[in-house]
Amino acid sequence: MSQANLWAALQQSALVGADRLAVPAILTTPDVTTPATVQAVQIALQMALQQPAAPAAKVSTAAQVLRASAVASVLERAGWVPGSQVQLSVALTAPAQPVQELRVAPVDEQLTALVEAVVADGPQDLLALSFAELDKAGLRLPHGLLVAALNQGRQSTELREWLLPVLGERGRWLAAQNPQWAYATGVQETADPEQIWQEGSIAQRVSLLESERESDPAKARVRLEASLKELNAKERALMVQALDKGLSMDDEPLLEKLLADRSKEVRENAAQLLTRLPVSAHSQRMAAWLQAMLSCDDKGDWQIEPPTEGNKDWERDGVTLQLPAYVKGERSWWLQQLVALTPVEFWQQALDKSPEQLWEWSRRSDWKTALRQGWLRALDTQHDLRWLPLLQSMESDSRAQALLPPLLVQLSTEQREALWMERLQRKQGQSGLIDSINNIDDTMGPVALLSQGISQWIVDALYLATRGKQAQGNWHSWQADRAVLACAKRLDASVLSRFADLWRIPAPEDELPAANETEPKESVQGPNAEANAETIARLKAEQAARRARARLRPWDDERVLEQLNRTVDLRLALHAATLASPSY
Repeated sequence: MSQANLWAALQQSALVGADRLAVPAILTTPDVTTPATVQAVQIALQMALQQPAAPAAKVSTAAQVLRASAVASVLERAGWVPGSQVQLSVALTAPAQPVQELRVAPVDEQLTALVEAVVADGPQDLLALSFAELDKAGLRLPHGLLVAALNQGRQSTELREWLLPVLGERGRWLAAQNPQWAYATGVQETADPEQIWQEGSIAQRVSLLESERESDPAKARVRLEASLKELNAKERALMVQALDKGLSMDDEPLLEKLLADRSKEVRENAAQLLTRLPVSAHSQRMAAWLQAMLSCDDKGDWQIEPPTEGNKDWERDGVTLQLPAYVKGERSWWLQQLVALTPVEFWQQALDKSPEQLWEWSRRSDWKTALRQGWLRALDTQHDLRWLPLLQSMESDSRAQALLPPLLVQLSTEQREALWMERLQRKQGQSGLIDSINNIDDTMGPVALLSQGISQWIVDALYLATRGKQAQGNWHSWQADRAVLACAKRLDASVLSRFADLWRIPAPEDELPAANETEPKESVQGPNAEANAETIARLKAEQAARRARARLRPWDDERVLEQLNRTVDLRLALHAATLASPSY
């Protein structure tokens, strides 16, 4: 029986009952030839039989299985993997102890407890922000949270960017004990660049490359090019992505070379980077192929007609000729890829149209879908600010909205928040505030925060909307729940206490929303008096229910209230820790 099947069999025995499904025989007799993890469980099973207080005849099989399962669980959490081929008959060498920590864990017990609660129970979207704020304060995670945090990083690759800096030296050491946590291994924080490049984890080496690209792009490029033959396909793909920083025409020869790489992902990454260099040979080839498909009709309107046959030369530049099973229409498929791999400014120059005019022009084309999907894919890499107004106007298009964060980050804080303020003020009435807050949240990066100015405006608007004599918008909805939770995560720390007073300090009765319904007249005269009385009673009950719903706010839901308090308390504690940091 394989080790994986062995552990599955133990789990099944525990689930259905060991009396019904016997424990695998290999676990019932100690054997020094089996892996160490198997021997540990064998010993646990035997120990139950050897205790004086519990004679063998009185020890249930179920109790033995529970004991064995507990041992296996502890071993796994400590870094062991069931079935790892280590023999107890051979002397084991204790793993090297982690070096001295360069960072300290939070000393505030409340902060530690709050971080622990978020790592264990979420909300998940608060994890990245928590780790980023710990890093900003120069702190690391407490040792007791490392296993849970490493498991979170195993499940979410996006989270690792903020998790890795706060693991500390013990976290990196612990990660080396379990292959499932290999993503977090690496050399010490104090290691020099050469040691990081030679011995560090893939994440550390990519981080080093990105850092060098910001300060000395040529040095980083030379470092990468010299190591290409030693890197596997996954490593090459990640390294090539790092060339995104400091990208220039000096990188073109290397990227052209990578168009012939054995790895499809490497080839695709190289092609995408070349589209950001409009004068590169790759961009010129793509533009020439598209130019040949364009023509003017008798009215002077531009038309586009993709070829009926694929071009073998396209393949080296990143176009896949073979149609995927889920796609219909070869010509549309080819056109979409060609558009995606061409600088978007080609269209503005060739057709002399703005992004808004191009979008309208495509509406009249038989190839509208291919053109639009191609442009959106191109913008996912090229981040052309000239397309920002068009994308902002496409509020119902989730793909267009997903492209906004990397575009908005190119603006200054003032420019970015001026756009948001214009939307907030324009849609402040009714449910506009709720929708606007959610829209802002969607267009921000995972750890981005609002400035004090716009945060203060939003809090004032929330007080007006939820504590006035008449509510503005539907605050008894999942959209409202989402909006206030976004505020807890995004608002500047200076306004969080006043924001929390929305639910922590009850509103005066004269500020609560008033009912607008007119009371039904109590007319119970005449032959239908009994029926009229029932109708009036029903109407009164309905009006009372409407009044009750009108008074409900997101924090009246216990689940939402718990998340609000946890988020606000954690952020305030993290802010205090940041202010106390010597590096702040």
